[in-house]
Amino acid sequence: MKGMKAGWNNAVLVLALAAVVGLWICPTGVRADIAELKIGIGVDADTLNPQEQTTTLFQNMCDLMYGSFFFQDPQGKLHPGLATRYEVAPDGLTLTLYLRKGVKFSDGTDFNADAVKLTWDRILNPKMRVPLRFGVGMVKQCVKIDDYTVALKLKYAFAPLAPTLSLSLVSPISPAALKKYGQDVRQHPVGAGPYLLKQWVKGDRIVMVRNENYWGKKPTVAKIIWKVVPEAATREAMLRAGQVDICYKPLPSNVAALKADANITVEMPLDTRTIFMGLNCQKGVTANKKVRQAFNYAVDKKAIVKKILFDTAEPMDGPVSPKVFGYFKMDKQYDYNPNRAKQLLKEANFDFSKTVHMRTPQGRYLFDRQVSEAVQAYLQAIGVKVQLRTYDWPTYVAGLLKPIDKTELEVFLLGWGPLILDADMGLYGQFTCEVNPPRGLGSAFYCNPAYDRLMKASRQEQDPQKRLVLLKKASVMVWDDCPWLWLHVEKFVIAYSARIKGLVVTPTEKFYPQYITLQ
Repeated sequence: MKGMKAGWNNAVLVLALAAVVGLWICPTGVRADIAELKIGIGVDADTLNPQEQTTTLFQNMCDLMYGSFFFQDPQGKLHPGLATRYEVAPDGLTLTLYLRKGVKFSDGTDFNADAVKLTWDRILNPKMRVPLRFGVGMVKQCVKIDDYTVALKLKYAFAPLAPTLSLSLVSPISPAALKKYGQDVRQHPVGAGPYLLKQWVKGDRIVMVRNENYWGKKPTVAKIIWKVVPEAATREAMLRAGQVDICYKPLPSNVAALKADANITVEMPLDTRTIFMGLNCQKGVTANKKVRQAFNYAVDKKAIVKKILFDTAEPMDGPVSPKVFGYFKMDKQYDYNPNRAKQLLKEANFDFSKTVHMRTPQGRYLFDRQVSEAVQAYLQAIGVKVQLRTYDWPTYVAGLLKPIDKTELEVFLLGWGPLILDADMGLYGQFTCEVNPPRGLGSAFYCNPAYDRLMKASRQEQDPQKRLVLLKKASVMVWDDCPWLWLHVEKFVIAYSARIKGLVVTPTEKFYPQYITLQ
């Protein structure tokens, strides 16, 4: 990853083919199959089309069903997947991708350059809904060179493009499935990953079974059941009772007890996900910068982390996670200061008779509803009337995607977790004018041309030190403008049976169980 951060310079970057396919996660001595693995999750998927994804958990599912060109391991290193290597032209404007031969989609059809080009054509089609398109917005077109080689032609050189190719965003879909299902492919995923969809009972479970056409090493787990259990406490009880093998994001208050249980393993690395209250920058009372700053001073983030999250998070001290290249701790901090908050509201001529509408999901993030209730209480303590409403995740996502003239968002809890270890996906992906809904996921509707110029320059700059200078300037600017109420960086808490060995857990909030063993 260090080489990726350093940019392409003049070198041709090549990924060597791994000596043994799947070696990066396949432990030595894998023997018996695991008939079934049950995973307790808090929310159901809204779509299983990789190009439509907005949520890490469901991108994790897509990785298992579609596969990816490269895999980025927990240390940020890239490993070959559906592509064996890549080369970058000296001017940085063409990336040639060499595809793996002999691969079949789970429907038995061929994976080749035609399938890859079709996927890229869909991603780049402005008529298609692709919320994360900004991540590959520098790609102008995909050109087929031969049956197993494609070239990505770029509008401008982009330093972290290679890690970007590890995202499920660019995972190829079977052309035959697209022809058969059309837009309904979101309910009928067909990819080239180690698993395929067997059953999807909305609101209850998603069942995957091993893809017998898979090109790589045979997974040890024959079936994965993703069981939707909205209440974290119930998921934990099911883990203790052996009704699920993995509990996704248990309650922070129960982490210590889970760690003390010899039958359970708990992992909680600091991840890339930042949790925030989005503040609508173009509509309502939060369109005023002083109001947004006041809300930041009004909330005791350290108390939330300690008393509600039980230290399963760290307070934000910059606009991105410390885990990514381009992170800076800001000199100016919004430490808890209700008097300063009241003064700023006074300067903004804030109308205390108005009710601020706050929204939150439940079961998507660590103690999301409880965190929202705490923020509500802090704002009410400085005299702001706040009405809080809770939504299921699919309904919540639908509300986030409405354009400014239709949005009802004022203050809303959300998380954003860059899936590559580079600040671009955070700083560009949430705060540039380009990513405002419905084109993107910047639901705070922040739009600052000066900021956009900095971020576009940072994307094109190949010198890592010069990139850092630009990223710091952009960070200082957006931190001051407060499109978010800056809350905390989550730790990715996942608990599972101590019998499970070899589970790969990443700082990008993903986990891969296909080569686990049981003891």
